[in-house]
Amino acid sequence: MTTLLKPQSTTYAGALPGRLAQLARQLLANAAAGLSRQAMNRRVLRKLSVMSDRELKDIGLIRQDVTDAGTGEADASQFLIGRRDERWEARRPRIVKI
Repeated sequence: MTTLLKPQSTTYAGALPGRLAQLARQLLANAAAGLSRQAMNRRVLRKLSVMSDRELKDIGLIRQDVTDAGTGEADASQFLIGRRDERWEARRPRIVKI
């Protein structure tokens, strides 16, 4: 005997729980990534804050950069990389064509 099953139509109401679950997973993943990033930034700032001025200079930073990175709302790692790159770009020799 052959039984034919009628395909179920997907309606908005039927898809809503799946979409809500997906949104909830995405929100939780974003929150976890944000907390993880904050923890990493705190570790980086803690390690940089105990370095000597000479060690900071070796990596292109100054003590004020570390202080500024700790007070901002932005990502501390990206802030420090930006400061380092600005300082390196300012010291880079310029070639002037005559």
